[in-house]
Amino acid sequence: MNQQWTDTEVLREGENTFTFAPNYSAHPLLDPSFPTTPGRVGYYFRKMFDRIQNDDVAYQAEMTRMLNPPGASSENLRKPEDMIRVFTEADTYIQELITLLPNRSCAAVTPNPQVSACNDMRTLMEMLFTAEDPVLRFEAQRKMYLAKLLLDIEHSFMIQDGPKHKAYFDELLQNGLWNSTTANNKVEIGFNIAEDKQHIKYNLSPRDDQQQWLFNSKFLEKKLHDRTVPIDILYYNSRFKKSVTPISFELIDGSHKVVEKKRWDGMRSQSNGSILSKMIRKGINNPDEIGDLLGAMFIVYDENAVDELLTLLDNVLGNPIGWRNITDSFKDTQNDSELNKHSGKGYQVFKGDLDILYPNLTPELPPYRFPVEIQIYTLEGFLRTVCGTHSANHLALKLRQFLHGLAPMIFPESVYGKGWMQPL
Repeated sequence: MNQQWTDTEVLREGENTFTFAPNYSAHPLLDPSFPTTPGRVGYYFRKMFDRIQNDDVAYQAEMTRMLNPPGASSENLRKPEDMIRVFTEADTYIQELITLLPNRSCAAVTPNPQVSACNDMRTLMEMLFTAEDPVLRFEAQRKMYLAKLLLDIEHSFMIQDGPKHKAYFDELLQNGLWNSTTANNKVEIGFNIAEDKQHIKYNLSPRDDQQQWLFNSKFLEKKLHDRTVPIDILYYNSRFKKSVTPISFELIDGSHKVVEKKRWDGMRSQSNGSILSKMIRKGINNPDEIGDLLGAMFIVYDENAVDELLTLLDNVLGNPIGWRNITDSFKDTQNDSELNKHSGKGYQVFKGDLDILYPNLTPELPPYRFPVEIQIYTLEGFLRTVCGTHSANHLALKLRQFLHGLAPMIFPESVYGKGWMQPL
């Protein structure tokens, strides 16, 4: 875990101890006690193992049923070998999670090589139901369930259509916003945290002792009703959650710079790692229920520009009643109730889900909607999220979410022992 740009006090702010009290209600198959807990799902899961344990034909039939819809043509059937890819993805996901842990904690949760080497459902079930080692049993169970969630993600209609929805959203912005661009400029900002540890001091022409960010700014003059709206948009990015590009902090050409770098690079291109993490951490067991599969981020200079941008987006994308789940921390900086519980002090953003009507490709059916999570930052608000010593640092937020929200589910104390997680 690279902490070079993130102060450990910022990581721990508001949460001085790690609490391992995972809620398995949405993901019972991650519960180490699942195989021994009375219940119909567990019972039929064990009955499936009894059927396939010594019957190759029954095993092939179960795998075919898992991977294909009923009545699928035999020419296009996905075969049991396709599970190898999904199991490998599950292994890679665990390995990449471990890299986020404090170095002194990694050895305690290093996966059992026997489980990592196994990409066969029947053998993993045998480990779960017959192995004496509780770690071996749990890791076989975890690998099967992660593979199941990865299949759920692949089989989600909203995720399959995500790239088309993103392309449509980008087209709306191109035709309604970016075609009014009158100038493109490179703006390089140098910044440091102020003495009060909340505000950010920034300037053009960065010095070597400053953190740096390079913006490719677009200046727009958009005709709207009875006036022309001028606005400088310092940064824009739309993303589909399967290809997330988070903030990274690196030393480039002898200067400290903030750059963007792909996460989950060890998984397949357009990886499902980000979606999988959110499902587990937020207690979501249906990937279609994730509200931010599509996201768009804007950075403007100040709060007046936030208002102007919202006016333009209202004209291009929809109407005020199309917004849901709004967080406006500019309006009420004292009320943190709508923010993520892991957010740090001083985090400022306008964020909300905006429903976009999409033309249904099936004739005579009405259009359907898909949500886009839109985030708008001011320049200072954004710089707070990339400043390594600010409590609103985004990297610190993501690591807190992992250490306090995801790690207890993936690496439970009931399996790996109390205190396996060492302090940062």
